[in-house]
Amino acid sequence: MANKLWIIILLLSFISCEEVVNIDLKESEPKIVIDANITDSSPCFIILTESQGFNNNKPSKRISGATIELYDGRGNKETVKETKEKGIYMSLMTGRTGGTYTLNVSIGGEKYEAKATIPEAVPVDSLYIYNIRIGKDDWYSPCIIFQDPAREKNYYYTMMYVNGTMMRSIYLNDDEFRNGLVVERILYFDKEDNDDEKLKIGDHVRVEMQTLDKGMYTFYRSLHSVAAGGATNPLTNFTGEALGCFKAYGASYKEITISKGHIYTK
Repeated sequence: MANKLWIIILLLSFISCEEVVNIDLKESEPKIVIDANITDSSPCFIILTESQGFNNNKPSKRISGATIELYDGRGNKETVKETKEKGIYMSLMTGRTGGTYTLNVSIGGEKYEAKATIPEAVPVDSLYIYNIRIGKDDWYSPCIIFQDPAREKNYYYTMMYVNGTMMRSIYLNDDEFRNGLVVERILYFDKEDNDDEKLKIGDHVRVEMQTLDKGMYTFYRSLHSVAAGGATNPLTNFTGEALGCFKAYGASYKEITISKGHIYTK
């Protein structure tokens, strides 16, 4: 069975799944992990590492000296250079909405390839705080409102920052049953993400909603299945035996500092 430790790393760097899952990790031979992304306004950023055993508490070994080529679908090609940080590579080419990019990675004679298309970002129109009450308990959770475009299928990956710290929970969904509608979505807050502290007045909340292509949405769904024990490997978009993914997305943001005026109680 493939080593699952890289899943935890990815859940922390790309943010973890909506619910916290305890994973029964198995030992295996190290595999190449390619963590790559490009957005509608930023260059391609790649981190190359090796997976490692669960009982190994050292940082993942980064891979230096790889040959990486990026194609933009318009006949342009760039050999992506390694930065001063070992195992971290960054392109000069920036992403554009609607662009389809091909990433080729060569390591030790092995080649890996992935393609990804940057969807148009769907703007978050507003953000408020919903006061959820169940029995005697109550807690605050952010709620976003946005207009889902009717002309296409849309896939969303939403994450949250509280007082500058990225929360572990993520919120993954598509527009099935809501295509073309105004969507009002509660992002149920897990206080375990915030050192067991509930949201309170004065906290600064930032929400980032990423619009994914179908390939990346499928990858994240399969990643969640792995974390829940329902599969042995996520459906990576890289060819070959590499783990990880090439992620292309458009993003929109909304942020507030919580005050009484932001809180809605039903």
